Amino acid sequence: MHDWTLLTLLFDWQTATVTISFRASHAKAASLIANGVSHLDVPRLNEWGRSVSVNKVHGPVDNGRGEQRLQIEMQSGDVIAISATSFVLPNDMIGKVQPLETVVDGK
Repeated sequence: MHDWTLLTLLFDWQTATVTISFRASHAKAASLIANGVSHLDVPRLNEWGRSVSVNKVHGPVDNGRGEQRLQIEMQSGDVIAISATSFVLPNDMIGKVQPLETVVDGK
């Protein structure tokens, strides 16, 4: 997903579904869907400078509470974090995401 463009992020509160739309590197549209969302963090601080492009994706991995966690690191330095019961990944993304580093005791 490196260099994919993030187009939209939609949180359907009633169904607890997040849909993130991207334009893939080959100009093809792709969507990531999170179902049963319990947590969504979408900072936009642009610490590394303004960007709409993805740097890398970590997860989804089991968080030990019956959910999975996925993080999308933007080239702006912002990290979009989602906890959900399941994820539907774009075909181009399956098998290409990096493992999520586990945070222990806040470290």
